Order: sequence, then structure tokens, then C-alpha cells
Amino acid sequence: MSATTKLTRMEGRLFLREPIGLFFGLLFPALLLLGLGSLFPGFGDPAPELGGLRYIDVYAPVAIVFGLAMLGLATFPPTLASYREFGILRRLRTTPLSPARLLSAQMLVQGSVAVLAGAGVIAVAAASFDVSLPSQPLWFLLCWILAAIAMFGTGMLIGSLVRTSQTAVAIGMAVFFPMLFFAGLWIPRELMSDTLRTLSDFTPLGAAVQAMGDSWYGATPTLLHMGVLVVYSVVVGLAAVRFFRWE
Repeated sequence: MSATTKLTRMEGRLFLREPIGLFFGLLFPALLLLGLGSLFPGFGDPAPELGGLRYIDVYAPVAIVFGLAMLGLATFPPTLASYREFGILRRLRTTPLSPARLLSAQMLVQGSVAVLAGAGVIAVAAASFDVSLPSQPLWFLLCWILAAIAMFGTGMLIGSLVRTSQTAVAIGMAVFFPMLFFAGLWIPRELMSDTLRTLSDFTPLGAAVQAMGDSWYGATPTLLHMGVLVVYSVVVGLAAVRFFRWE
């Protein structure tokens, strides 16, 4: 077994010991969709204001990006900041097990959890509310990957710039809630005013929800939304690499 594989297994065990991160990152997205569809009357009925879609149809991609945002903005930054704060990265630089491997292992664990969370949302949507599977799975997967890169890149950037894990939590959550608002968690994008929807179009999660929703229900994502996702992924990813500090 390679050192990277052993490190990934260790990081996975550490993640499993964090019940809050495990619950909100892995289980809560599917439970959120299940609760919305079960507790709110009319969520399973076609809505004219949504173009004939049901509210549950609209909230399925929102629940998926919720999981990405939770892992990328609320879980990853304090973990990365704490590794630097307590000198773990600095000590690793003196061993054959480089800090880059630690980051790769952490990203692999977080990414795997995000995949499972997204699969859980799709399974709950299909089994409990008869939501169809994504009609254009390749477009859907591409949108998800770009959204994941944008969220984890943002998390790495936050974790690279702050000095303590507590500060990372505060900044991560300060970014987390506005991102979710523009993604349509509280107000579906279809019911936003023109101004709010335009602002949402230029946020990574707003663009991701629309692009994933389009590919889910048979339309090709627009150039605008795909372009926003690509730009955010590249810019945030490069910034995270540029400003990253080992100690």
C-alpha cells in the first residue's frame, strides 16, 4: 500500500470522527430534500410559476450544491488552517511524506464525500418523489465538477489566508450563506427578481444550480452559466495556489 493511500485512509478515518461535518456534508443534503418534499404542501405538484416543474424538481440541484458548499466552505478551510496553525504542514516538509500528499488526500476524502452526498440526493429525489434522473448526464457531471473545483478552491484560498481555524470557520460561513441564497435555497431562482437572478447568474453556485437544472431536465446549459463556472474554477484555483502557505 502506497504512502498516499495510507494517508488517504487516515484522513478518511479522521473525517468520520467528526460527526458534525459527516452529518452536514454527507447526510444533510438528502435529508434536506426529503424534509422539503415531505413537510411542505404542494412541493410535489406542478407549479406554473416554475414553468410546469415541481418545487421538488427545482430544489434537487440546490440540495446537491448545498453539500458542495458545506464541504468546501465550512469543513475544508478550518481543517487546512488547523494543519498549518499546529505546525503539521511544517513538520511534514521534513519527511518523505510531503504536505502536497496531505492536501491531495484531504481533497480526495472531501471529494468522495461530495460524490456520495450528490448520489444520495439523486437517489432520494428519484425514489421518494419520482424525480427523473439527469437527462444529460455528461453535462450534469461537468457542471458538478466545475462547481466542486470552485467551492474547494475557495475553501483552500480561505484556509491559506487565515491564521487560525476559528477565523477560517467565521470567514467560510460568511461566504457560505450568501452563496446559498444566490443558489436559491431560500428563494428559488425562478421566483427571484430580475436583479437578484442576474446577480445569481454571476455567482458560482447560482450558475451551477441553473446549469445542473438545465442538464437535469433536458436542456443544454447556457454559455453564460458554463462560462461563469469555468472562470470561477480557474481564477479561484490559481489564487489558492498562488497564496497558499505551508506555515
